[in-house]
Amino acid sequence: MKDKLKDQLKSVRKEAKQEIQARLIGDLKELTVKYGEGSKKLDKKIEKESKQLAKKLSKKINIKKEQPAQESAAAYV
Repeated sequence: MKDKLKDQLKSVRKEAKQEIQARLIGDLKELTVKYGEGSKKLDKKIEKESKQLAKKLSKKINIKKEQPAQESAAAYV
């Protein structure tokens, strides 16, 4: 049971990391173009820092243990 939860948590964190990173990169690049000229050097910096931030944020994600309502109701009958 714990192995399943660990695997599930790992996959959830990985997906969250990728999604956070993609959004950060997209939003920051859009803002840099809006307020000034974009450059390859700036794009690389944005990608690098977004990856690091996404990694830190995704480590904080946890999965809550939930019992289905049917199982708990059946136990009391």
